[in-house]
Amino acid sequence: MTFDEIVNAAREATGLADPDRDSWQEGLEILLRDHAKADLLTERGEAIIKRRYVNALASRMQVDDYIRKNPAVLDTPVTRPVFILGMVRTGTTMTSYLMDSDPANRSLLRWEAYNVTPPAAPGTTRTDPRCLVEKAADEQMIKNNPEGVATHFEPADGPTECVHLVAQDFRSMMFTALSSTPVYADWILDCDMGAAFEHRMRVFQILQSTNPGRWVLKMPSDSVFIPWIFRTFPDARVIWTHRDPYAAFASSFSMRGKSRKIFNKDIDIDYMRCKWPLQLSLHLKRPLAMARERPQDIYNLYYDDMMRDPLAQMKKVYAWLGWDWTDLAENGMRGWLDANPQGRFGKHSYSLAEWGFSKKELEPYFADYLKDHPVDTSVEV
Repeated sequence: MTFDEIVNAAREATGLADPDRDSWQEGLEILLRDHAKADLLTERGEAIIKRRYVNALASRMQVDDYIRKNPAVLDTPVTRPVFILGMVRTGTTMTSYLMDSDPANRSLLRWEAYNVTPPAAPGTTRTDPRCLVEKAADEQMIKNNPEGVATHFEPADGPTECVHLVAQDFRSMMFTALSSTPVYADWILDCDMGAAFEHRMRVFQILQSTNPGRWVLKMPSDSVFIPWIFRTFPDARVIWTHRDPYAAFASSFSMRGKSRKIFNKDIDIDYMRCKWPLQLSLHLKRPLAMARERPQDIYNLYYDDMMRDPLAQMKKVYAWLGWDWTDLAENGMRGWLDANPQGRFGKHSYSLAEWGFSKKELEPYFADYLKDHPVDTSVEV
């Protein structure tokens, strides 16, 4: 798997010129050097990851080409977007699905993430032929990988993470989870995310040109990149989800660790134990700092409260945003809750001990956070 192979495959797939900017090259080059040095990918894993890299670059080419041909889409700004973020496994998914159930809101749907252009015709975001193809693939995935689906599942026509969009600039936390990429894992924590976030904004401008709405977006790793949210979207609002960090940590390790079996000869537990505690703790440290700078722009939403009464919490979120709580919003959210009971696809079991951790060992990572957000940490994990 080489740089030229990926670039040439993306060119062949699209018949288009390379992206207008070369910001994507640095991340891709680091990833490829890491893969070569680690030599962990199975033949199947390398094929899957190579396909992801090709698709990411091809999507970037398509977005740039569409804007060259339709520059007017950039004339309409992305106004007051809402970003849902937090440590992984703290309720960001549930929050995004509930808010997506309000027809007034606009999410990035999973099928759209790699099919940005052309944008869906008005009113067809869930009936576009590309969406229907992805939904058919979902049915097969549910049959073939029930364990993975029980851990985390996003339907093709549901809201997804913007992690897929920043991946089109090869600056995405997603890539650190798939296989061992130690240099990339360090680089991504402090790299310049400007071009990736600009690309992300341009995707929203394309999509809203045919299907507008109030943008409600989700990406847990926005926690790590939170300064870039306000640099790119100065009028943004942030919903920060909170949960026992020890439970979230154990759940995240389980989800990521099990998924690595798909790609690697060995899951490389040493890499996980070395890289992920700091990465996950920065999901707390950086929003904590930003909340002290911009408290008026960040809403604290607690997982335990959401589990007890999600609609009551959503009403509070809407009041904070200054949005009307409508019958359409409430009925949509009730419908989603009825159709998606917790554990719908099976129970996800996890523990710290499974990955060789204890609460005592992790205390330094979470101490500052727990001073400001004393969530219940009494349940053993």
